[in-house]
Amino acid sequence: MPLTDRQFGLVAVDKQGSNVLFLNPQTFAVERELNAFPPRPHELLILPKQRKAWVPIYGDGIHGDNPHPGHKIAVIDLTSRELTGFIDISPLESPHTGRLGSDGYVYMCCENSATILILDPESERMIGHIPLTSYNSHRLTILPSGRKLFTDNEEDATITVVGLANGRGEVLDNILMPGPINGIAASPLYPYLVATDARRPLLYVVDAQSHRIRQHLPLNGHNKAAQITRFSEDGSLLVVIGDSEPVISLYDATLNPLGQIAVGHKPMDGCFSPDNSQLLIANEDDGTLSVIDLASRQVIATPSVGRGCEVLSYFALN
Repeated sequence: MPLTDRQFGLVAVDKQGSNVLFLNPQTFAVERELNAFPPRPHELLILPKQRKAWVPIYGDGIHGDNPHPGHKIAVIDLTSRELTGFIDISPLESPHTGRLGSDGYVYMCCENSATILILDPESERMIGHIPLTSYNSHRLTILPSGRKLFTDNEEDATITVVGLANGRGEVLDNILMPGPINGIAASPLYPYLVATDARRPLLYVVDAQSHRIRQHLPLNGHNKAAQITRFSEDGSLLVVIGDSEPVISLYDATLNPLGQIAVGHKPMDGCFSPDNSQLLIANEDDGTLSVIDLASRQVIATPSVGRGCEVLSYFALN
């Protein structure tokens, strides 16, 4: 839907500044800054029904080196643009990627505790958790059907498959990968998911039903391994983001390559605009965004935003 037809907001997590920023969706200027966060907020989950955003407080480190793990999830009201409180998940630690399931519950990796949290966005309480065998489960993705969840167990070189049903889950399988992996995302349109190889520029395509690797896609134009993968909401586009390398790759829904685009230093995550006209990439080391026009596949602006943002997302205002 064109941005002019509906009002949208834009929110970003400034991991380096330990802030959450509300941006103007046209100019990308910072309109409001929330800074009452413990170090350092990671990741971002938009909850449209509740008109809220959740920001996990992962800890002051990074994956594999997080000496002071966090145990809270910040709750932000998107209407008032205020921090309304925290969900305390103690004694569990290091909450990271969360996704909203089709059953209405949130499923979130809790890395240091080798578990997946199950949270109720209405009551803002943890209602259960699913034990995992890996302490390296950093990100997760859920199939559009809502029946399966997949975790990237990075250094373990596995993907855990979890069956979901009405706020409950059980481990169904552990997929052995050829090597460590970095990022994971399920297609909104087709029965496959993608994962990035953590050691070389390669993308794995995994069948969501058989759990078998069905394709290896070389990331041409990348000299190093990639990290995060993200589909547009309608599933028509996929972006694969370089791991501390200033390049991204674009693919269509059936994984035909569309080309590479140079971006800023240490690109982390990104988001597609609601009308799929633009792609925003957060360059953490530069403190900038790369604003990409998807028709021309060119960077059209590099606004400065915060000290170093990790992730950002559009949200509907009405």
